[in-house]
Amino acid sequence: MNMSNRLYTFAASGNPLAQVLAVLAFGVVLIAAVVMGAVILSLVFGLAVIAAAAFSVRLWWLKRKLARRRRPEMMDAAAEGRLIEAEYTVVTERSTRRTRD
Repeated sequence: MNMSNRLYTFAASGNPLAQVLAVLAFGVVLIAAVVMGAVILSLVFGLAVIAAAAFSVRLWWLKRKLARRRRPEMMDAAAEGRLIEAEYTVVTERSTRRTRD
């Protein structure tokens, strides 16, 4: 089988107008691809920011809920005498170092 009998041959055209049109078409496709990539990247980044904000709000809400649950427990501990609150004044301080005999 002879290779010159192919239906489609991809070779550079000798026509300068066809070459200029091909370069322009390639430029338009390249610019469109870059713009589409930027749009998709910005959408993904925007969704990531929204997801991070939602996660942080959910985490804040759970911490707040946990703190509200603990507050009555602390009040109960104070009422039962398990929690002691006091003020004190240091009169003299002892040295923590031992003196050798």
